[in-house]
Amino acid sequence: MSSQCTNRSFRFEDAYYRDNRNLKRLSGRESYHDEKRSKLLHHGKIDTVNLITKLPPTEHDPASFRLDSCYFSTNMIAFSLTGVFKEGKSTDKVRPLRSFYRSFVCVPDPEIQMTIINDQYVISNITGYQYKKYFQQNRKPNDSAQVSSEPSTSSNNVADEKTRMIQQFSTESKLNLEWSKYCLDHAQWNYEQAAKIFMEYKDSIPKEAFLV
Repeated sequence: MSSQCTNRSFRFEDAYYRDNRNLKRLSGRESYHDEKRSKLLHHGKIDTVNLITKLPPTEHDPASFRLDSCYFSTNMIAFSLTGVFKEGKSTDKVRPLRSFYRSFVCVPDPEIQMTIINDQYVISNITGYQYKKYFQQNRKPNDSAQVSSEPSTSSNNVADEKTRMIQQFSTESKLNLEWSKYCLDHAQWNYEQAAKIFMEYKDSIPKEAFLV
């Protein structure tokens, strides 16, 4: 959990807290605790789907998925799925990266093969390891040192211009190259817009993102 805290990038929206069943966040009378804990449990397909639709829109990265089978028998299977997603709509200026952990307990069902009887969903900020893996996996061909066997002049010029913008943004913002690219990419390579986004969220950016 410590790595998740040190790599905190952006604040969570209120939608996450309204239905958050983190028992550490509950305070007040014991009777209130019992009522709140019960209220935040969701039962059935409709109730569960309704809860998920209240959360901010997401775009998951399938390449980041990790599946782990915790328990398996003829009567029950338990497994977990972890990964990374972008939060928000594709038109949003800034889309924070989040980490998720989702665990399932399932039993056989004669009609649909398998029924989920328990589902726990945990969302947090990405760890340092996930952050590095995400940018390595999503690095475009123009960002790598390798070039195609038939490179075009125009694509090389675009790559050179982006590299220059990243270096300049890093120099002015004191962010490292990866985070400079992250800001420019989210601003669709509009330098002025990236600078506005940086100034708006500067206090939320982790210390590891800045040059030493």
